[in-house]
Amino acid sequence: MRIAFLLGSADISGGTNVILEYGIRMQVQGDEVFLITLDPVDATQLFWHKDAAALCWITLDEAQKLSFDILLATWWQSVFLLEKVQAQSYCYFVQSIESRFFPPQNSRELPNRDIDVLREWCESSYCFPLPVITEAHWICDYLHDLYGHKAVLIRNGIRKDIYNTNGKCVAAKKVGKLRVLVEGPLNVFFKNVEKTLELCLQSDADEVWLLTSSHIQEYAGVDRCFSKIPIEKTAEIYRSCDVLVKLSYVEGMFGPPLEMFHCGGTAIVYDVTGHDEYIKHKQNAIVVNKDAESDVVSWINRLKSDSEFLAALCHEASLTAKDWPDWQTQAESFSKQLKKITASSQITQKLVAGYTARSSTARDRYFKSQEYARFFDRENSLEIGRQYQNFIQVYYHHGRGYTNEAMLWDEYLDNGWQTCSVILPFDMRPVAIRLDPSVRIGVISIRTVRIVDKDTGDILGEWNSQTGFNSLQLQGTCRQIENKRLLKIFAHGEDPQIQLPGTYSISGSRVELQVELFEERVWSTLQALSGNPVKRWLKKIVNFLRAAQ
Repeated sequence: MRIAFLLGSADISGGTNVILEYGIRMQVQGDEVFLITLDPVDATQLFWHKDAAALCWITLDEAQKLSFDILLATWWQSVFLLEKVQAQSYCYFVQSIESRFFPPQNSRELPNRDIDVLREWCESSYCFPLPVITEAHWICDYLHDLYGHKAVLIRNGIRKDIYNTNGKCVAAKKVGKLRVLVEGPLNVFFKNVEKTLELCLQSDADEVWLLTSSHIQEYAGVDRCFSKIPIEKTAEIYRSCDVLVKLSYVEGMFGPPLEMFHCGGTAIVYDVTGHDEYIKHKQNAIVVNKDAESDVVSWINRLKSDSEFLAALCHEASLTAKDWPDWQTQAESFSKQLKKITASSQITQKLVAGYTARSSTARDRYFKSQEYARFFDRENSLEIGRQYQNFIQVYYHHGRGYTNEAMLWDEYLDNGWQTCSVILPFDMRPVAIRLDPSVRIGVISIRTVRIVDKDTGDILGEWNSQTGFNSLQLQGTCRQIENKRLLKIFAHGEDPQIQLPGTYSISGSRVELQVELFEERVWSTLQALSGNPVKRWLKKIVNFLRAAQ
């Protein structure tokens, strides 16, 4: 069979590892396996999994020229990309309920102001009538109870050739000492790593280690920090520790505690979704109620003081590990299910496209209604600047196009002239730069845009009333109102953009993009535009907004 997975990223993660383990084994048994990503994958990105390069990595653009027997969506946004690729059948591999990954919306916290829109859009992916494969009972129940899906359950396997008690250790365990391991990426709210480290450091543990996919060299208070470690080396870290403390808020069927079980240790976890697939409280591990932080510290202290109890947990954990299936067994079940879906599925590319269109329409309506409410609240406020924050986004690329992975931002209060700035990353390659004012409905006046090397004082590019703004190109959802003394633009949608001309070599360690701007009310701007040829067009927009109110 020709099997393709839509993959969010080639970077190290538990979810990506699951897909790789399935794909590698299905390819060995004779299937053609393709991993489809939005951007090209460099071989260096696959350092963490030595067999990943054996699979066929292609971009979405390349995939649109091919046809597959079955195409699998593997994260929520990929469901809306299925329509772009031709396949005989389509499937949704659900590793968690990702609408739970979003933090609560807070309109005053700029990065979170659209969270509710995104959460609802994510949740709508489960409305698609796709065959579903998942890895945990709780996900099966959720999808059945809310959407009527009869998901097929195939629990994740494990690399028993890597995760066992027989290999090397980073450091030997010490009798009477407790070494605690925390695992997970930083700055991901539902992984809760920072709080987990804080609790471990409050405890009587003798050492606290951190294993993370985040790019760091050290963490305050942590005895040893391991960053971006290839999977075949992670077992050496597990074997060196007594207990894994994993306090995630959301998981599918999380693998690290099971990996720890195979390496001779035990775990402390919250009563998170999926823990009950293999964790039993006070038998093979400790299960604590979510956010019962003092209990976490108490249990760590108990394991420190009661070596017999710790040994009993580790013994039972090893028995759990012994009975758990390996990846080869689970890959055979996964492959059989894909063949069954391919033989029976009635889901067509046209049907998927129809659901995608309806979901996108609903998202856009929700987004616009939220933006209108924010706009009117701001326009009618007498205390502008007290609560209305906004931000600029600066995108850059070296010839492959703009992505969210290469984006910087700075916030400002809309209470007069403000200067925003970002430090561009050092790179000798020519870099293209785009400036996005974040206001969705409003007027922005720009007095100066400047790129300056802070180390030498050299100005690499500047646009102001003397140099003119003509070389700046407006793109996306914005329109120019004035281009003389100021660059004045009206944003009328989700993505206003200002493209800087040419490319720049960021050869200094502190090259800064500076923007002097002033965010104005639309009503007052309209009144000041008497005689301006844009006034008639802008007035139509304003009347439309008033009607929407």
